[in-house]
Amino acid sequence: MNSLYRIVLVLAALFYFFNVDAASTIANSKLVKLNTPTYTHPLPGNQIDRNLRDENNEERGISSTLGLDKIIALVKSLTKKIKSLFVKPKPGQQNFPDETFPHTFSAAQSLGGRVSTLQARQIQRWQDKGMTPGEVYKQLQLDRFNEPHFDKIENTVFGYLGFNTWVKYVDDFNEKNPTKKESMIPSLLTLYSDVGLSRVLEMAKKASTTEALARKLRMEQIQRWMTDGKTPGYVFKMFMVDSKVDELLTNPQFIAWTKYVDEFNAKNPANQASMIPPIVTHYGDDAVFGMLEAAKKVQSTEKLASKLQAEQIQKLLSSNHSPTYVFKALNLDKTGDEVFSTPLFTTWFNYLKTFNDKNPDKKESLLTSIHRYYQDHGVARIVEKAMTNPSTVKLANQLQDERYSRWLLNESSPQSAFYVFILTKPGADDVIRFRERPDRSKYLLPLEKVSDDLLSSPDFKRWAQ
Repeated sequence: MNSLYRIVLVLAALFYFFNVDAASTIANSKLVKLNTPTYTHPLPGNQIDRNLRDENNEERGISSTLGLDKIIALVKSLTKKIKSLFVKPKPGQQNFPDETFPHTFSAAQSLGGRVSTLQARQIQRWQDKGMTPGEVYKQLQLDRFNEPHFDKIENTVFGYLGFNTWVKYVDDFNEKNPTKKESMIPSLLTLYSDVGLSRVLEMAKKASTTEALARKLRMEQIQRWMTDGKTPGYVFKMFMVDSKVDELLTNPQFIAWTKYVDEFNAKNPANQASMIPPIVTHYGDDAVFGMLEAAKKVQSTEKLASKLQAEQIQKLLSSNHSPTYVFKALNLDKTGDEVFSTPLFTTWFNYLKTFNDKNPDKKESLLTSIHRYYQDHGVARIVEKAMTNPSTVKLANQLQDERYSRWLLNESSPQSAFYVFILTKPGADDVIRFRERPDRSKYLLPLEKVSDDLLSSPDFKRWAQ
């Protein structure tokens, strides 16, 4: 259908919908302007924008090759075609070719015409021909939709011309063929991946005009996943593709996913799925642990959060991850100076010993993980705090011994060790200065201010050794 035919068709539709007698209007008009694009070269005289007058001696505005009578006949013919769309055809009579429906539907829609009537007539025609939803999907050219943007619903298939007609056809088809019902999902998956379709459905659920349909399609999609045996891990990515971890447990999508897990496990008793693996794979162990720790403090999510956190800890302890990784996963890197006093530290410390027993070639010290996240001064504060608690003094001494051993292995100078372990340790108030000789060796200046117990302190004795 070329552009000229489309324009004339719209003009004809305009005559019909507003009850205009096309023939009499054109014949009796004093002045008619036709802004019709041409397909010849743009010469000065080649314009159809001329005055048409009924006097014989006036200038004619249209080429003799396309006279007034021909235009009247053409408009009448096209008007008749448009009218036929809303009149039940006789047996064996066609309304119009199927492939022209999207263009005709668009013309009627743009003119504010009886779209619902047009839609009903065409749906009935397809039903009479016994066309499947998949065939109608292609007839409406929905398979040519190519708009991968997810910025607004209008840019998705929900905003595409003919989509609602197809949805109506599928509903009618399934109602009349209860034993041959067809889902819309397979056709939509020719346009989108599972992830893409999930994004589109989530957008559509937020719009009042498409919410009901989006929820229906989501249920069909979930049922398809279950039928295909998709794992909870796969489905989690579809549900939570754009969701943040902070409000995970109260997210309706997450709640729906937990129901999928329950149904999956009921149907697969020999292949039970845990919720934790897909969650931590998507967000990371430390982010999930922190979220669960916060959710445990909220009454509505406390029970589920506690259950999931117990699963996560068990998974970590049986994972053979490095102690440094598990230290961060348990959020111990954010606990602060009193890390030794937390129950989770005891859990981690036991894991450290088990890991070292199982992996003698990958052993990690107590200091390794703590220094990784707290650095020298942070470790010093942890030691200082632990020394004040009888239940953690032993750990504090072990950590301090490992600190000195590390400095010896690194062959650090006594001056550097003195600075770190004595001068800059938490709470230190000793003012001691070193001076460098010409040969770059250092010597200790007279003590300006020294606490009474400096020389008898454990740190000074360790340094002196």
